[in-house]
Amino acid sequence: MVKKILGTISTRVLVALLTLAMVLINAHVLGAEKVGTISLIIFSITLLQLVSNFVGGGVMVYLLPRTKLVTLMIPSAVWAVITSVLGSFLLDLMKLIPAGYTLHVMFLSILLSLATVNFMVLMGQERIREYNIITLLQVVLLFGVLMFLLFVVRKQDVMAYVFGMYTSYGFAFLVSLFLVFPALKRTTIKGSGKVIRDLFRLGSVMQLGNVFQFFNYRLSYYFIEIFLTRAAVGVYSVGVQLSESIWLIAKSIHMVQYTRIANEKNESYASRLTLNLVKISFLLTIISLILVMVLLYLFFSLVFKPEFSQVPSIMFMLAAGILTFSVSINLSPYFSGMGKPVHNTISAAIGLIFTLTLCIFLIPRMGLSGAALAATCSYIAATVYQFIVFLKMTKLKPSDFLLRKKDIRLVVDEVQKFLSQSKS
Repeated sequence: MVKKILGTISTRVLVALLTLAMVLINAHVLGAEKVGTISLIIFSITLLQLVSNFVGGGVMVYLLPRTKLVTLMIPSAVWAVITSVLGSFLLDLMKLIPAGYTLHVMFLSILLSLATVNFMVLMGQERIREYNIITLLQVVLLFGVLMFLLFVVRKQDVMAYVFGMYTSYGFAFLVSLFLVFPALKRTTIKGSGKVIRDLFRLGSVMQLGNVFQFFNYRLSYYFIEIFLTRAAVGVYSVGVQLSESIWLIAKSIHMVQYTRIANEKNESYASRLTLNLVKISFLLTIISLILVMVLLYLFFSLVFKPEFSQVPSIMFMLAAGILTFSVSINLSPYFSGMGKPVHNTISAAIGLIFTLTLCIFLIPRMGLSGAALAATCSYIAATVYQFIVFLKMTKLKPSDFLLRKKDIRLVVDEVQKFLSQSKS
């Protein structure tokens, strides 16, 4: 498992660096208003994907060891297309998609949702290496197309990023389909009725929490555009993306952790694994947070235009929430893997209540700092609930979460073992 975690972290680091480079280049070349438009397009696509994942999301990882592949993939793919088409026009009616981009959002959502179905199959089969490679190449392709259009073709507008997404999403879908297709041919659709019911029943509980959590992450964009401006959305989105890059270690561990727990029936093992990973992830997140803040202080004026001057204060306001929520990221796989995702849903709902209430109250009064403060309060509230429930379920004490020398020694030993095996 350590090998998979290290491989995933390596991939995530490269993806994060490329994503960070795109954020900085977009901010420098396109400006705040166009970056805001891109953020709202991504907001719409992600929202549609969340609805698609009610059937084709993380529930597939849980059910794959327990049922036939084809009975999972066919309803998931059909649901992905239906929700992308109908959802795009619904979001357009609600004025949530920037004018002129509705069809692009629909087609991009279809590609990404279908690719996600294939990704869930790879994760359910614990084919983490293939998943990591596709994820990395997808971002490399997006970066390459964007750089070509911005600096060679000189197409310095929002459509440069949209064309990049078409290329990268299409690549991810085709390659992932090629990898899962051989296993798909060897199965039948017999008994699919029960599987479809399980997909909707379990998927609705799991994904509802993700929907709530997504709104915790991004609903502030909508309120910022209402109360402030589209350019303000662009400024805030840069601060948020830079801050969320700190989660790359926690999220890398999360993915491998969930696939391991979903395939493991020993609750004691799952709780011990979660406890150790939470502690190590928290320590590494603190180090990452300090590093990002130092680099931001040293190089901000060299990279960003004056219109992005509020980014450091946004990141400072988000810091406590970003750090606290790294714990939630590694507690969530325990509840999902144990078949009790309702606790993730309740946690996200608690956070959403804080997000809605505080955004409406703070953004008109404090501007972008108010949006960041609302996010921090939401993250802390959601994490506190999960922490309390985890303690009750596992009979652990809060003191068990203290980081001890043996925890660090364990990780160091495992990493050294992995490196020595790789070298030999």
